[in-house]
Amino acid sequence: MKVISLNENTAQDQQLITRIISGETDLFGLLIDRYKDRIAGVCFNMMKEHNLANEVGQETFVRLYKSLDKFNFQSSLGTYVTRIAINLCLNKLDSIQRRTNRFVEQRDQHNTIPEKGNSFQQDMESKEIVALGLDSLNPEARSVVVLRMIEGYSTKETSELLGIAEGTVMSKLSRALKKMKETLLKNGIAYE
Repeated sequence: MKVISLNENTAQDQQLITRIISGETDLFGLLIDRYKDRIAGVCFNMMKEHNLANEVGQETFVRLYKSLDKFNFQSSLGTYVTRIAINLCLNKLDSIQRRTNRFVEQRDQHNTIPEKGNSFQQDMESKEIVALGLDSLNPEARSVVVLRMIEGYSTKETSELLGIAEGTVMSKLSRALKKMKETLLKNGIAYE
């Protein structure tokens, strides 16, 4: 198995993009294959719902295709397509929040959430605990946690992807982790 360096990847992406723009549109599938797992992970961790994540993931590649002629290789294609995915996720989450807020007053006030006892703690898996913590965050904070802690991007890469300073990434991450810890503790989940 040949290991491809970052520079080789960038050169390959550049060649593919040039050929796609020149009319060999069937080659776009190669770019999708190269980046689909990365985008699927980002979208699912941001959206937390399979159908919404798929929808945003597909829209990410549609947007990428439409913008290929504008891509200038100032960053890697992987960074560029991830930035598209994050922005689409944030837009979708914002749209969902606006829709939800319109109907908050119409909720039935008799609906209650059952108490979460010890069996809840014992039965909950790690992914569910993380999801509970992530759900407590606003979309911007969630994007920092997803990129840094779940997807494994460095502070610098996260800064580039989100278009914010590295110090802002670190402070948002610190505040987000604190908020997640508080949420877990409120739900009776011990946090180490």
